[in-house]
Amino acid sequence: MENSFRLYNSISSSYFDLISGDKETQQTKGLGLILSKSKQSLKAFLEINSIKSKIEGINLDCSDRLIVNCEPISNSENSYRADIILRFYKKHEPILALLIEAKSINKSTSAENASDQVKKYIESDEFKELGNFKDKCLGITLTKLPSYISDENMISITWNDIITAFYNVKPHREPLLDDYFNFLTNINGAMKFYEKEVFSIPIGKGSEQAIKDFYVYECPNSSSFLIKYKPLFITFRKSGGGEMEKIYKVEDIIILNFKKDYKAFLKDDNYDLSYRNRVERYVNFVWPDENKLPSDEKQVFILSENPIELKNRPKPKNGNNSFRAYYELADLLNKSEV
Repeated sequence: MENSFRLYNSISSSYFDLISGDKETQQTKGLGLILSKSKQSLKAFLEINSIKSKIEGINLDCSDRLIVNCEPISNSENSYRADIILRFYKKHEPILALLIEAKSINKSTSAENASDQVKKYIESDEFKELGNFKDKCLGITLTKLPSYISDENMISITWNDIITAFYNVKPHREPLLDDYFNFLTNINGAMKFYEKEVFSIPIGKGSEQAIKDFYVYECPNSSSFLIKYKPLFITFRKSGGGEMEKIYKVEDIIILNFKKDYKAFLKDDNYDLSYRNRVERYVNFVWPDENKLPSDEKQVFILSENPIELKNRPKPKNGNNSFRAYYELADLLNKSEV
């Protein structure tokens, strides 16, 4: 017999649509639920590279009990709420705790801010659940875009890491995991791992030279510079009308504080060596004096070394070149004005 569950006007619903709250809280509570109920999900989650590298010395295979708390309330008067706490035990003895602070799949929240929040929770004994895990607790920030965090007790992962990990379980996903995967990948079109095709920005000569030499572009991770949608491609508009010559595939976007984390980033083999080498050459070009490295967070775009030439040299219709925009790839390939 084929069974289906329909909620309101939806032709396909699951347990996760029954969880109270908006999409942000539903996706986070849903993650806690499947990590506690689905062995496939837990295994895939712990196999995410940045998590796996931090827990390699801990034998979780011998764990005989897992407790997952969603939104536990702190002991203090502030009544903080942690998103998810995972506690692993063996014969009632604590092995490892993971405290996860999750931000919406649709919000470009800084992982550094989330990291500060997690560290405050862990270091200040805010949660009684962590009382027996003093030196056995790791913090995990779960955000839309990746960030480099040098703190050895902190891990940065993205919703795309979650989606990819659960996607790779196919074709034998457990029904509960399959339901969550379908729920997660349909949040405001998140199934399209990239939400907009081409990110278009104005560029100066210094940045233009660095892109040609290193295929790296960086800008602040704040205010008007903050990307609203993760792009598949990026193109740069030249001064004097905004002409666009090439499109570059975005291979990765890394949120990095050069002042705090640059040296540690260069040694982190969770990141492709070629990416780290390119960032190093870029830094030597832009900031030859390491004492002058910027202290604010930057968005670091790692670009493909095989750009697509735009033979029609498209430019904005209105002639204004001070804005940031998202374009359809077909428009840039086929039109001279966009």
